[in-house]
Amino acid sequence: MNQNTSFDTVIFDLDGTLSDSAPGILASLGHAFAETGFTPPDDLVRFIGPPLQTAFLEEGFTVEQITELMTAYRAHYWEIGAFANFVYPGIEQVLDSLAGHGYRLAIATSKPELTARRILEFFGFTERFEVIGGATFDLTRATKSAVVGYVLEQLGPSRPVMVGDRHHDIEGSAEHGLDCVGVTWGYAVDGELQAAGARWIVDEPHEIVTVVRHGR
Repeated sequence: MNQNTSFDTVIFDLDGTLSDSAPGILASLGHAFAETGFTPPDDLVRFIGPPLQTAFLEEGFTVEQITELMTAYRAHYWEIGAFANFVYPGIEQVLDSLAGHGYRLAIATSKPELTARRILEFFGFTERFEVIGGATFDLTRATKSAVVGYVLEQLGPSRPVMVGDRHHDIEGSAEHGLDCVGVTWGYAVDGELQAAGARWIVDEPHEIVTVVRHGR
């Protein structure tokens, strides 16, 4: 392994980092609003990234309304939305390169863990990751910080860096003292990654390998 940086582990976000999950998430959100009859916000893209319950709360929905929305969303996403999902070009080569250089790989996603595992299996990626961590359906593990903490516990002694596309990834990893590589091909708005304090920001997947191995 290259010793120019101190990392030995790379923890990846899923949506907007490894895969473009927007088509499926947006379709399932549309179904949820149609099913419940609640008026959807103008911009549903900002729902991609944070835990959906958090996003609904920030939009002013009540706990009872969120329960209805989540039930309708999950039913659609489990059967349909999860598979309207595409690995970004170049990501598989990044995973191959990092593994080839001896790095441990893990997932920390705000998606429910069972759903994340189902998607990674669909991609044929399950065996690439030593740890796959996600949220719980009962919300006992819901924030990005909580998910990252869970993944770190599963990894045991390690020197990780986080890779993600939203401020939640940067802030959640920072709570555990981790640096974060922000990627621009996901769902962040202009200036979001800089404002959140990403140590590095990359525009192309192959740059992840350079940052992890050389710190630049």
